[in-house]
Amino acid sequence: MDISPSRLARWLSIGTSLAWALGCATHAPPLSPARIDRVPGGPYHVRVSESPGTGQKYEAVLFETDTASVVLDVPTVEWGSDAPAGGYQAGMRPGAVVYEIRDTAGKVHGYLMVPPQARVRVWDETRERGVLVVTVSDVGSVPEAGGGGGGGGGGGGGGM
Repeated sequence: MDISPSRLARWLSIGTSLAWALGCATHAPPLSPARIDRVPGGPYHVRVSESPGTGQKYEAVLFETDTASVVLDVPTVEWGSDAPAGGYQAGMRPGAVVYEIRDTAGKVHGYLMVPPQARVRVWDETRERGVLVVTVSDVGSVPEAGGGGGGGGGGGGGGM
């Protein structure tokens, strides 16, 4: 069977589009969490994403109303229960914001405190995995150490 490159490219394009469409059909679109003034008082199960070396203690703090109902899609440390939000606010960058985390039915599962420039998305996977998944991006405004390489030259040389 002889297939021309243009025909192969067209079939690959169609196959990729179908795979993308099927992938989108199996996952719900992200929810837009509501930004609120502060974390309401109450007992919470607390998870933190620590921020070593950036001049603050935390990158994100999750206050869960139901234990294990929300997964924060960054490395976290469990800090236990019944912690007031004010102490965590002091460990964030100035201007930290709070998002209310709700499922598609409107039930509040928790609150997320993040730096003001962070982007937050919520994925309701309660049917599949029994949890809400929260992704946080653009958290750090300071570049990571050690990155940024540019093209650089291979130099070669001088073996021993």
